Amino acid sequence: MEEWCHLKKIFIVILIVITVFAIIVGIRWNHLTNLSETSTIVVSYLKNEGFFVLYHSDDFGLYTITNNELTEKPYSDYLKVQNKNLEFYVDKKLHHEFFYVNNHPLSNLFGFGHIHVTVIMSENEVVGASSTKDGMTYPLHGE
Repeated sequence: MEEWCHLKKIFIVILIVITVFAIIVGIRWNHLTNLSETSTIVVSYLKNEGFFVLYHSDDFGLYTITNNELTEKPYSDYLKVQNKNLEFYVDKKLHHEFFYVNNHPLSNLFGFGHIHVTVIMSENEVVGASSTKDGMTYPLHGE
């Protein structure tokens, strides 16, 4: 009888864990299926880069950068880690898409732990990306 009560408790805990997991997966799926066109482009880009997209946190823009602003904050923080010449970004209409991802080199042990990723878009094209951890800005893959 005591063993039956123990198995019943284990079953209830497993059922609760499965239910919570299903709710989280459902919320994530619903969130990621209701994104804008540019956010959807970014999700595909991040998946192709090997990341597991957790959720879209925000976006920012449209804005343009002048030659004088290239070395000023906040622009210099994320532009210095790009693999393009800084002048590439001058006078383009830019906006940012912000996501949290998993399976990132900056993540904790075994790729767990969400990392904030900023993707720079010009019109409907990805023109740059960076990762942030502990207030530090890195190239997309954290190199």
